[in-house]
Amino acid sequence: METLTRSAADAAVLPWLPGHAPSPGRVARARCLTEADRREIARWPLEALLPATTILACLRAAADMLPDKTAIIQLHRGIPGGPRSGLSYGDLLDRVERAGRVFQAHAGPRRRPVVGVVLPMVAEGLIASWAAMAVGTLLPVNPYLEVEALAAILRAGGVTTLVTTTTAAGGDGVWRDLDRLRAMMPELNHILLVGAADPACGFDAALAGAGTDAPLTNLTGPEEVVVTMPTGGTTGMPKLVRMSQQGLLTVAWNTGILMGPEPDAVVAHGMPNFHCGGLIPLATRSLLFGQTLLTLTPLGFRDREVVANFWPLMQEFGVTSVLSTPTTAAAILQASPDGEIPHRISDYHCGGSTIPVDLMERFHRRFGIWLRENWGLTEMHGTITGHLDPSRRPQVGSVGRALPGYALRVVELDDHSRIIRDLPADTCGVVVARGPTLMLGYNMPDRDPEFFVTDPRDGTVWGNSGDIGRLDAEGYLWLSGRAKDLIIRGGHNIDPRLIEDVLDAHPAVRLCAAVAEPDAEKGEMPVAYVELMDGARIGGAALRAWCAERIAERAALPREIRILEALPLTPVGKISKVALRLDAKRCALETALRDRFGAAAPAFELSAGPRGDQAEFADPLPGNVAPEIAGIASRLQCQINIDPAS
Repeated sequence: METLTRSAADAAVLPWLPGHAPSPGRVARARCLTEADRREIARWPLEALLPATTILACLRAAADMLPDKTAIIQLHRGIPGGPRSGLSYGDLLDRVERAGRVFQAHAGPRRRPVVGVVLPMVAEGLIASWAAMAVGTLLPVNPYLEVEALAAILRAGGVTTLVTTTTAAGGDGVWRDLDRLRAMMPELNHILLVGAADPACGFDAALAGAGTDAPLTNLTGPEEVVVTMPTGGTTGMPKLVRMSQQGLLTVAWNTGILMGPEPDAVVAHGMPNFHCGGLIPLATRSLLFGQTLLTLTPLGFRDREVVANFWPLMQEFGVTSVLSTPTTAAAILQASPDGEIPHRISDYHCGGSTIPVDLMERFHRRFGIWLRENWGLTEMHGTITGHLDPSRRPQVGSVGRALPGYALRVVELDDHSRIIRDLPADTCGVVVARGPTLMLGYNMPDRDPEFFVTDPRDGTVWGNSGDIGRLDAEGYLWLSGRAKDLIIRGGHNIDPRLIEDVLDAHPAVRLCAAVAEPDAEKGEMPVAYVELMDGARIGGAALRAWCAERIAERAALPREIRILEALPLTPVGKISKVALRLDAKRCALETALRDRFGAAAPAFELSAGPRGDQAEFADPLPGNVAPEIAGIASRLQCQINIDPAS
């Protein structure tokens, strides 16, 4: 990186927006539209692009310049003209600093606070998150986890203060199990409840009593760990990604220039704050660039009202930038009314899963917006690739090129997480990445080798994404899916996208996913799950016939296509292949037991557990039958624990 001594002529070079080239005390605003822009931006150190090097200092800079500008609009209902509340930048800064004082008091003078934020999408969650980063460490957790998993994560993070809410928030979140959580964590003395009237535990009451006389001290620095974010599932020992403030700001600035850096931008906030997408490219990016964040109700895109009223809401608030999963974009398209729909949206990004080609084309024809796919991972603090120019048709099927400061490789690895060689262009292999936002490790150092890989030739350290993909000659990355999503039929590797692309093209299909189903002879067989368009009437056999005419790789033809009323989604809005793989295992075991025992086959429920997927039988198993059932499960390669009756 270069020093800050740059000439005025250099600073005037595109891609800087007029009047927004790098200058001390201000955020630089750019549009990264070309490879030349990317190279120009990469020449500048991060500290030259930001008004400050910490999130709190950046908020102070925004509040100093724009004290009365609306920072956050919180919708309480997903209907036009519905109830909402707002916070100016001046008010936001005041509340963040008050929260920081509360968290420091809870932790004591000799300890950095660790704040667990377990909330739906409410402004108080962002206030608590940014305050935690300013004075200690944030641990954001999915509020829809089972209470046992939540408690394990909070313990692993060493939480000193928990910020959550009561049943007034609605939904089936962990707030319904607060008494159980308290019983499981007697050591947690400080719980603040958003919306609680009791001054002894209310979040607002705590902030009101914090005072503003003394300035905040002992603040975190740019390279310190300020977030530990859960990743890698919710069973077993929690694995937390340790994130630095500098890394968060790097991703926030990069995604700002990718998704819209303009001062008057209005950012639709529909992805949860416990996930990288909601916390960094949406919320922190909006704060950094002094924009307005429109939080689409406490449920975000999980709110059916929001999807049904998407366009009226976008029009009412003049939204310019949207980030969602492809499943959300498909639902918006399906729910959109006929006729012309005016809007100000110039950037619509999708992440989390591949955008079907047909969806991208139909969305553009209908609304004049190109859905642009981006890609990243928690261990890199979020987004690291994207399609640069929103006015041009993206490379359909690609997740774009590396953003400024990042490098991508497709490699072959040995058994010791070392890079053996780079693979030629357009050859599939393991995708590894390097850049300024490599995580600082997991909370359990013995898990670090699962992510970090080294190149013995020069000693450089890279991050193993866990994705299989290829790089083309122009540097575009094309993903084939997660390594764990590959379907291995008798040693033959099947890319699920080969099946999914064909099913996506069927006019009756809204969503689809292909997964592996255990098979006693082949190891695995492909099966597919489909959610139909409203009013569509077609069966699995007809869809399989459609696939048979279009999938040249015969081994990839799904053994069965199952129609579901709705595909299971993660809280972020991705199709949950974990849930579908579990259902496929259930179907395989059910079929095998029925083939062996006929109508007398024992009934069971299959659920995910910390030691594998576990079958719980409705009735005790006779001792002479249990070993045979265990053998059937073993041949199906199901990790199932059976506890036969004695």
